[in-house]
Amino acid sequence: MGSLHGITSLAVFTLALVVGLMGIAHSAPTAAALYAMLLGAAALTVCGTYCAKCPCRKEACGHLLPGLIARILPARRQTPYSTFDLVLTAAALAAMVLFPQPWLTRLPVLLVLFWLLVIAAAAEILGRVCPRCRNPHCPVKTVKRRSGHGKQIGP
Repeated sequence: MGSLHGITSLAVFTLALVVGLMGIAHSAPTAAALYAMLLGAAALTVCGTYCAKCPCRKEACGHLLPGLIARILPARRQTPYSTFDLVLTAAALAAMVLFPQPWLTRLPVLLVLFWLLVIAAAAEILGRVCPRCRNPHCPVKTVKRRSGHGKQIGP
């Protein structure tokens, strides 16, 4: 099931999002409530468009929680991701990260902390979670294979 690195990377990313939420709440409580709702919707979107197609979701999800959520969502065929899947996933992740930026720019310490946490989570995912992932349709793995970086594990 989940790996230490997958769970750690999600915890670090979640901490970054909490920092973003705190930065917004500092001056705009209504916007903070909107951001909290956006985070929930974006997380479900990622799980529904990306994780629900992953063959690892049932027993080998490197992140654990998205796999558990994807199990209760409607099952999707495990085929290569469509452009729509990738655009929707990227848009959801971008919304999570970009929405708090106007507020964080007014609080430089939180802005720096936010981006350090986001970068740390991404590094953990790309460096430790992705190499163990067995999703043959993952575009990150495809890019790594084409560039000669990393090796595919699994089918």
